[in-house]
Amino acid sequence: MSNVKTAIFAEKQAGILTYLSRNGEPGLDVGFQCLSEFYTHKTAGITDWTGFPSGGKTYFVFELLITLSEKYGLRHGLYCPDIGNYNEIWTKIFIMVTGKNINEKYGNKAKEEDIYKAASWINHHFIIMERADIKKPVSPVNIWEYVCNFQDDTGGLNTCLIDSWKNLYHDFGNKREDLYLDYVLNYRNELADKYQKHFHTIAHSAKTEIDEGNTYTDEVTGAKRKKRRIPDANDIKGGGSWFASGKNIITIDYPNKRNNTLDIIISKTKPEGVGKTGTITGKIKLDYSRSRYYEEFNGQRRFSFDKPISNYNTIDEGIHSNYYETNHNEKDGAPF
Repeated sequence: MSNVKTAIFAEKQAGILTYLSRNGEPGLDVGFQCLSEFYTHKTAGITDWTGFPSGGKTYFVFELLITLSEKYGLRHGLYCPDIGNYNEIWTKIFIMVTGKNINEKYGNKAKEEDIYKAASWINHHFIIMERADIKKPVSPVNIWEYVCNFQDDTGGLNTCLIDSWKNLYHDFGNKREDLYLDYVLNYRNELADKYQKHFHTIAHSAKTEIDEGNTYTDEVTGAKRKKRRIPDANDIKGGGSWFASGKNIITIDYPNKRNNTLDIIISKTKPEGVGKTGTITGKIKLDYSRSRYYEEFNGQRRFSFDKPISNYNTIDEGIHSNYYETNHNEKDGAPF
């Protein structure tokens, strides 16, 4: 029997009217003014993230997800074995949300009461997933379907993050890798639409070629060095299937680990209205002491959680630390 049916307007009418009332739903603002015209976060959507290893991908995606929770109350399912175990994932969120550190060598060490104070907020907004049986494999479809069907006493999940694609089991069967990707990524897209979820995936890029026209001076040795070309959607391991099947594809690049600026390259946006392709260079910076990204306006730092951004009231009062050092000693290099 053919797995095709006719879509009936009467059954879809409510969704069309909702779409009309939301101006086509351009997506939620993610907290950075320089990003607002390039990328917004749609309720049912797909965002694939790539870049060089240790290039800040996970850190920035966590920034985005935390902001969506702070501003709109969104809840996220995380399957992130690339980060580490439960403790490492949970404390990374804790540090970014509170501004307090786990390791005393960085100062502002958290106390036990800080853990308890933040726990209910973090545990509500971030559901950390792990293997039920470490002997059995977990596929991307297992993760997406789990998130789609997840319900607890406060409701379901809005988004899912897989970090990273390489940590999952991929059963190609008798298919070539590109044909497998065509199938599984399109199935993901249909799940996102049906269940109104936004799926984020971090996928490492293949090694790119040397960019002969892009050189820099090593700050330690003074030697001239050539950079590799910054990867884009077509460089994700697995080939052009990612570009063909993806909706929003973003490269995160941290060009100088001794500096605190981040470059963002948006190589694809879909559907129409959620953003546009382009590059944001040097406008988003990392505050090492606060473990959050910020922009500068008139010489002042503005974090995504600073009020007013919009009228949001879902964040628990007091969850953020008031710890800011005007003249802090930043850690040597980026924390990734």
